Amino acid sequence: MTQLLTILIKFLCYLFASLPRRVHLLMGDTLGLIWFYIVPIRRRVALENIERAFPDWPKEKCFSMARRNFQHYATGFIEVLLLPYFDKKLFDKLVVVENREIYTNAMNKGKGLFFVSLHIGSWELMSACNAHMNIPLSVISKKFKARGLNQIWVDLRLARGIKIISAEKSTFDILRAIRKKEAIGFILDQFMGPPVGVKTTFFGHETGTQAGLALFADRTRAPVIPVYNVRLPDGRLKIIFEEEVSFMEQGSTDRNISFMTQQYTSKIEEIIKKYPEQWLWIHRRWKPFRGGAR
Repeated sequence: MTQLLTILIKFLCYLFASLPRRVHLLMGDTLGLIWFYIVPIRRRVALENIERAFPDWPKEKCFSMARRNFQHYATGFIEVLLLPYFDKKLFDKLVVVENREIYTNAMNKGKGLFFVSLHIGSWELMSACNAHMNIPLSVISKKFKARGLNQIWVDLRLARGIKIISAEKSTFDILRAIRKKEAIGFILDQFMGPPVGVKTTFFGHETGTQAGLALFADRTRAPVIPVYNVRLPDGRLKIIFEEEVSFMEQGSTDRNISFMTQQYTSKIEEIIKKYPEQWLWIHRRWKPFRGGAR
């Protein structure tokens, strides 16, 4: 079964890589609309989340943004299929980079660094850009429940120079990469309850956020740089580096972790407000946080 699935995915990758960019965008828009209208459960989750985050918006605006949001998801799926063929030529054609010097300046501190990012734009394709930007990057990733599909996914990423650190028992690998002056990517926009999450506020509502980035930043004092990508009107992707989120000492490790996790969460909220139609609204971000604050 895994072998057949691998053959099918390779065929799809080859097929989509051979198509013009305008066809990718057209297919993404079309598939996104189909998904939006035939999967009411996910549509409802997206609308509920958008209305929660933007309570002053009229329902028509929320509905329109949710529909465009699904078109971004579908386009992102097609872009994932470009991974095996994402060479330097395609990178130069599809990607523009803003403020790369922020990364260079942070890396020059000689401590390695952490990226804080989120599910926005074409996040999987962005992770494959590190090789073409000469950025030694490791990403922390959960495993798919289906072992065969997980291996295919891992192989696709490894082939593009993306180092994978398993989310389970990742402490040693993260610290080793930081000691080697590499970059570690954390995606902090999904719900995480205790014991690995801490209570945070996101768009004015209580939720839980993974505390790992703040824990490692407290331990290593390596810089934390926001990086993300957005899809431009012409279909290209813009990778944006933002200024370092400064570590602010709060007097104890627990306070540092809670405070800095909120700082990272607030930064993610700020980014989403700039490009709301491109974020992952179908995720249930505001689950009840059952546990005390750290």
